[in-house]
Amino acid sequence: MYTSSVTRITGMASGLDTESIVKKLMNAESVTLNRLKQQQQRQIWISDAYRQWNKDFFAFQQNTLFNMKLSSSYNTFDVSSSQENAVSGTGTSSAMAGTYNINKVESIAKPATFTGNVQVDRKDPIGPATTISITVNNNPSNPDDSLTGSIQVEEGATVDKIVTAFNNAKDATGKSLGLQAYYDPALNQFILKTKATGDITTIDFSKNTSAESKEVLKNLGMDLTFGDDPSTPELEGAIFKGQDARFQFDGKTVTSSTNNVTVMGISLTLKSTTSLPTTLTASRNLDTEIKNIKDFVDKYNDLLDKLNKVYDEPVYRDYQPLLDDQRSEMSEKQIEMWEEKAKSGLLRRDSIVADVISKMRSAMGAIVNNGSNINSLTSIGISSKSWQDKGKLYIDETKLRKALQDDPNAVTSLFSQIGDTTQGTSGLVHRLSDIMAAGMKELSKKAGSSGSSYYDQSVIGKLLNNIQSNITRQTNILTNKENQYYKQFSAMESAIAKFNSQSSWLYQQMGG
Repeated sequence: MYTSSVTRITGMASGLDTESIVKKLMNAESVTLNRLKQQQQRQIWISDAYRQWNKDFFAFQQNTLFNMKLSSSYNTFDVSSSQENAVSGTGTSSAMAGTYNINKVESIAKPATFTGNVQVDRKDPIGPATTISITVNNNPSNPDDSLTGSIQVEEGATVDKIVTAFNNAKDATGKSLGLQAYYDPALNQFILKTKATGDITTIDFSKNTSAESKEVLKNLGMDLTFGDDPSTPELEGAIFKGQDARFQFDGKTVTSSTNNVTVMGISLTLKSTTSLPTTLTASRNLDTEIKNIKDFVDKYNDLLDKLNKVYDEPVYRDYQPLLDDQRSEMSEKQIEMWEEKAKSGLLRRDSIVADVISKMRSAMGAIVNNGSNINSLTSIGISSKSWQDKGKLYIDETKLRKALQDDPNAVTSLFSQIGDTTQGTSGLVHRLSDIMAAGMKELSKKAGSSGSSYYDQSVIGKLLNNIQSNITRQTNILTNKENQYYKQFSAMESAIAKFNSQSSWLYQQMGG
């Protein structure tokens, strides 16, 4: 309903409730404006619905479909170890079922570590003010990738402050030295490590030749002495090195800078040294593979079901968007129930929704040219039961398990093979991903993207701009119309006032 923001005092001569009369007249005049406002609100709701589907398609593409493109969703392995406390393993998608032997673990990877050899009281000052120079190699893959930084020690600093300084240490360019320092209150001990492990990692304190820096390091538990040659500034015991992991896998020596290394598709975690042989057994985990496929089908069904519902959702034409004066007369619950009806069917028989549904069902029923008889969902026990299901898929787990046992590579390629959809070589997941991308493109054309203004250059954005222009124009018309009514009533009030004045004069002249 149209309402003016102007307050007028009227009816002084006539006694009429002019405000009420004009309001009723304007209610009749406001039918067109109210329809425009309802149309505007409905288009905003439709835009919101399109943008939400844009988000849903993106989430389905980036989460569900992305995961199904990975070979780890199909080729899953369980790995058991005869010595879990020494070596454990997990299977990657490139593993092969079988038994493997680790003859022995000679060493495990360790970081370069300095462990103080004296007890340090947390409250005691460590030493004089000084600058400690430190060079660190934290990159096992590059022995020349060293960083040098300076640790500023204040007069009377405690071990806690020094721990913080080492942890925050950076080189001249602001790059972290990659150190981990901490203080063990149970042992009263200062410990410093590199974050990386391996032979190449080092912590080098050899440049600290001043008496002040040597005193601070000594108080932390490092007793540095000069070498025999006074011309050599190197300090003995000032460089701490890390250690590589070394073990024998099926008789072959393997060296690694970390304790996590993948051999024959098995991701190993080395925990401790052992001279005893360790047996690793890798076996296919069909239950996990079936679960992954079932989860995918469930999420596909959920998305398709939601699309089918909005496509068939009924429209309640008697429930239009509420105007402000209508909302003011209703409770929150009444408004909620009303708008639930008003928003129903916003995308009923929508062409974009219809196109996505059709393409999804077509893609999932198609054959993939992968060189195998296991080349469709039907061939692995996944199909619809009835046309009434509107494309919903059901799984015959027995048939799916047999397909995974008979030809796991074919099942993988059925879903994730990279190819050309027009030639039938693209896997089902890639086809669905393309459908989602095309759907998002059309939705953005129609309603813009989430976060942008409703009044953008999309189809609905342009429509809303036109509606807003019409609302502005209609509001101006009504304002002029209202002013006209008030002018007419004002003229009437003036005439009545003049008549009353004349009548009063005549009355007085006649001896009233």
